[in-house]
Amino acid sequence: MKAIRILSLAAAVAAVVFLPSTPPASAQPIDGSYYAGDITGCDNPPCGTVSFRVSPDGSKVQVFTAYDVDGVDCYFVGGQEYPGDLDIEDDSFGPGWLGVFEVSGSFPSEGSAQGTLRLTMGPPGDPSCDTGVLDWTATAGYEPVGGIAVLPDVSDSSVPNYIPLAGLAAAALIALTAGGWHARRRRLR
Repeated sequence: MKAIRILSLAAAVAAVVFLPSTPPASAQPIDGSYYAGDITGCDNPPCGTVSFRVSPDGSKVQVFTAYDVDGVDCYFVGGQEYPGDLDIEDDSFGPGWLGVFEVSGSFPSEGSAQGTLRLTMGPPGDPSCDTGVLDWTATAGYEPVGGIAVLPDVSDSSVPNYIPLAGLAAAALIALTAGGWHARRRRLR
């Protein structure tokens, strides 16, 4: 009966050590991540795709590109890349280059992004081609490179995992020591 109490105590110690050391969920947006998704704001979605990167420090949206955008009265073929970086403030970015390539977005939850975009071509105020305002959504993933996924840098993320493992090892050592002590006491009686 005492062995069960001792093992219960060891499990409680392991839980106390393990639970507080679990790293919190990362903030939005995910620093250094690649996002990709669909443009959904047209009559027959999907009406194109979007992709972009978040800078390693999480302060900018980089290389925002809309591909094969089907708009209200025209179609943009291939990739249309936003000319520059967009600052991220309070988990939002945009509105972008007004009148030519309007893009804005936000990061509503970890690993997801959503927003609107509008592409125009022609003189300001009287464009010959206007996609209208289109909604888009994207999720974080791995940037494709020649059919091979770029693996995330895990050098920094593995360090917090040693803390729970050390706590678990300490709890196991305590349980083994207590079990040995209890067995020796019983044998001496």
